[in-house]
Amino acid sequence: MSRPRLAIAGTGYIADHHARAIAAAGGELVAAVNHREPSLAALAERYGFTRRYLALDRLLADGEVDALVVATPNALHAGQAIEALAAGLPVLLEKPMAMTTAEARAIAAAQHGPARVTLAHCLRFDEQIGWLRRLVRDGALGRPVHTTAYAVHAGFGPDGWFTDPALAGGGALMDLGVHAIDATRYVLGDPEPVSVTAHCGAHYRDLPVEDTAILTIVWEGGVTSGVEAGWWHPHAPGPSGSVRVSGTGGYAQTFPGTLVRAGAEPVVSLAAELSEEAVQRRYDAQMRAFLATLAGAEPAPGAADGVTSMRIIEAAYQSASSGRTVVLGRDR
Repeated sequence: MSRPRLAIAGTGYIADHHARAIAAAGGELVAAVNHREPSLAALAERYGFTRRYLALDRLLADGEVDALVVATPNALHAGQAIEALAAGLPVLLEKPMAMTTAEARAIAAAQHGPARVTLAHCLRFDEQIGWLRRLVRDGALGRPVHTTAYAVHAGFGPDGWFTDPALAGGGALMDLGVHAIDATRYVLGDPEPVSVTAHCGAHYRDLPVEDTAILTIVWEGGVTSGVEAGWWHPHAPGPSGSVRVSGTGGYAQTFPGTLVRAGAEPVVSLAAELSEEAVQRRYDAQMRAFLATLAGAEPAPGAADGVTSMRIIEAAYQSASSGRTVVLGRDR
């Protein structure tokens, strides 16, 4: 069987992670799309492909591509994903899924046959997050009671489109908080959210979007989760993706991977720091899972997971604006 041929829409820094992952997973990067010619040419030179497009419709018209990675600013996600799905291409879609829940649902509704969406919630493929999920799944911590998760940049933050509300839809919550939200949900076995209470604001930089978001999520089953996302903070409690679970029978966390049981000394068995190699392994594993969908595997995480993340984010902004808890019903 020939290698799957992939294209990437978007040529920013995250495209390099995906390009390396395509090679590691046995695929072939054959094309890219970006309106910025210098960035497009640089990516093509780094990874040795020749097909370069300034617009997605030209790539789709030329064909000879088996799947598309959408890694563009958030405002482009819905349009590009729906366009690719209409052309019959499976899509690996970067987080957040869209700008709004309505857009996310439109993407989900555009799926047909093998043209389905896999969400690039890369923390689901992190080694330590997987270890923590297994502890919870196997009952090693008893019944989960409370979790906390962090996605904080200490002493730095993005600029450009990431801080433009028209292109990003929000700030640190859209950029980083989505990681902490989805990682929490994954570790807990993907429960549905019941309510969201949030406080968002720009405290460390003069920005038109938030540099700080603090959420409390209540899940079906009664587990409560705290989520903190931020840019430019003076301190980060751990790398993005730091998740901590307190249960009736013990406690565990990532970075460092630590397990505590009643009456026993803490066992620290996984690294505190997140290496560049470990980050790339997330993307490699994610790409292998995406390529498996081309052979019929179910997308995981799929469109429904992206919709759930968007529902939580949208509720968080509503809560922060109103000063009230937002109660969510089950998704339609």
